[in-house]
Amino acid sequence: MSTDAASDRLLPAETWARPVLGVVGGMGPAATVAFLDALTRRTPAGRDQDHIDTVVLSHASVPDRTAHLVDPEQPDPTPYLLGDLEVLARLGCACAVIACNTAHAFLPEELPLPLLSLVRVGAEAAVDGADAPGRAPRVRVLATDGTVSSGVYQDALAALGAEPLLPDEAGQRELMSVIYDGVKAGVDVPTAAFVDLLARLRGDADTVVLACTELSVLGEQASSDLPPWAVDAQAALVERVVAELRG
Repeated sequence: MSTDAASDRLLPAETWARPVLGVVGGMGPAATVAFLDALTRRTPAGRDQDHIDTVVLSHASVPDRTAHLVDPEQPDPTPYLLGDLEVLARLGCACAVIACNTAHAFLPEELPLPLLSLVRVGAEAAVDGADAPGRAPRVRVLATDGTVSSGVYQDALAALGAEPLLPDEAGQRELMSVIYDGVKAGVDVPTAAFVDLLARLRGDADTVVLACTELSVLGEQASSDLPPWAVDAQAALVERVVAELRG
């Protein structure tokens, strides 16, 4: 943000003196709650004032990201996303996150404020968690049809020297049902069934990356039952936020 923009910030500098995190959420609402809950629990704090100052836009009416990627005739979420980032910049946020993996497929290179990319951080965590000495790590991407078709994770993983893998058609359909008919619909998905699905979809991959924030909701619920080879992109983003803003 420029000096002029900083002086025009809407958050009063005398009461919002520390770097402020902006969160573009609502995609879906449960995933945003899971992100904020994880951020609160994983921030080293002994009192309220030790936590990260955060502005949250839970913009649930943003058009479905996957719907537009698979059918360009459907409403485009891009103006919504860029508008929200502009609002956060005008408020005076130092950086932002978008609590939706698929949304990253719509972002241009130039943004109104610095973005901590869920996709980039998730890909890095998946590669770092792979045990693949002497060869390229194999990472299975578990994501919506839209995220898969956009190629954002495949590109990010390839840039890190990894081999991106995708579920077969039947596995992808099952995954989409868990995301849309389960978490997004407010229907309970038993932890045991979710962990079993991850094991079946893993195949010969070294790690799987939970590359959808609805899957991150289930990953948080699974807690200690989550296998070590299953990497939650949103959990990795929380760690990065804490390191950047509290480190």
